[in-house]
Amino acid sequence: MNQETEVNIEKQRALSIASNQGWFEGLNSDEITRLVELSKIRNYQAEELVYVPGEKQDNLYCIIEGLVKVSLVNEQGDTFPLTIWEAGNWFGEGALSQGSVMPVEASAHVDTKVLVLPIAEIDNALENGITFYKNIVQDMIGRTQLLYRLVDMLLFKTLRARLAARILHLIKLFGEPCSDGVRLPLEFSQSDFAQMSGGSRQRVNRIMGEWYSSGIMTKQEKRYVVHNLQGLEAETT
Repeated sequence: MNQETEVNIEKQRALSIASNQGWFEGLNSDEITRLVELSKIRNYQAEELVYVPGEKQDNLYCIIEGLVKVSLVNEQGDTFPLTIWEAGNWFGEGALSQGSVMPVEASAHVDTKVLVLPIAEIDNALENGITFYKNIVQDMIGRTQLLYRLVDMLLFKTLRARLAARILHLIKLFGEPCSDGVRLPLEFSQSDFAQMSGGSRQRVNRIMGEWYSSGIMTKQEKRYVVHNLQGLEAETT
């Protein structure tokens, strides 16, 4: 099997998975084939940027393997992570706004493989774009709700509640049951949690130390384990 054939098989597999999970759900096999012909596969190392704030976006992206973090960034370079997308998720919706730019950056959280589709060619590849745009609208509703919850949390919740909510969100996305609770398989530092919750690392360290002492959670081999989900949920109020 030559390299070109391997790449095409990988594209086909990626689009088949994505078509059943996100924006391209419901497309027929001919449409998926045409999208495969238009697509490219790109590999990003951990922390490498996919795009930056203010950059004109011309592509839609589907995560084949890995994780992509989407963050707000200010002029000083400070970041506020909005969410982390896993394999099967589409992003880059700014490309749909016809020349507008988005105030966010996307970066690989771990080594990541991404399928790239040029937005200019997608309409030509689809016999019926209604399904595609309906899927986008449904997805954007969910993402807008997530954004509203983040704003509500930042404006009206204490740092303790914000930190607990962000950890619970990550557990919901990536948590793995283990013998003494639920394990977060990804590696996060206290600085990461400080960025996510809008607090200082020192204050986050103090709060997490209290949770260690009370048995709500611990850190084991650079990974966090939540032993008492109800206790952590109580911290969000």
